[in-house]
Amino acid sequence: MESEIFRRGLAWHTYNNLETDFVNALRYVALDKANKETWSESIAQQLLLVGSTLDSVFNEMRESSQIQASKGVAHLKEKRDPNIGDYREVFEDVYELSGIELIAHYGLTNYGSIKPFEAFHSNETPIWWKAYNVVKHEFFQNMRSGTLDNLVNALGGLFALNVTHKDSQPYLIDSGVIFGLAGTQRFTGSDIWNWLKISLIGIPHNVASDVWAQSPVFQHKFRRDKSKEIDSSF
Repeated sequence: MESEIFRRGLAWHTYNNLETDFVNALRYVALDKANKETWSESIAQQLLLVGSTLDSVFNEMRESSQIQASKGVAHLKEKRDPNIGDYREVFEDVYELSGIELIAHYGLTNYGSIKPFEAFHSNETPIWWKAYNVVKHEFFQNMRSGTLDNLVNALGGLFALNVTHKDSQPYLIDSGVIFGLAGTQRFTGSDIWNWLKISLIGIPHNVASDVWAQSPVFQHKFRRDKSKEIDSSF
């Protein structure tokens, strides 16, 4: 059964609030790679909120009926306090999170490409997650870990989970966050879900159109799944 957290868009609502806070901070620190090591108390506080929310979203994702048969899910559901290593072991296998690429930009600035979960490919923990943890446990001593780069990647990770998770996608399609592009024509509707529901990592490789997810800060082009195809394309 789908979680209401995703079906009704509650996780996305929380994400939107966090992204709004981030955009407000960009009035003072431009979203530019030249500022990647810039830190502040406000950025550290935002990192705490984003990291905590991401942990909660991961925790809720393990209840999805869409992935019950996937490797390790049953064991993960039994864990009382799963950690990032547990999530990595299960969800990297399901969604291939390490391959998710986003473009981060806002206003006049372009931060460029990020891969928030790239470290999962090497069975490692992302640097931004480590930063979140040290800030969480000793805020004042580790405030300098609250950098723009760590926050961009953490928020991008939360965006990626929302748009990739199967239970979340129908709501985001209905909301226009996920949409299709055929040349210059933008479209929404059931066609997009009919493609996305076939693959856990993206769309069938023989779909002629592209499928995107977009927020004010992030863009994601869904990957093509070489192992999946449909009989006809848009």
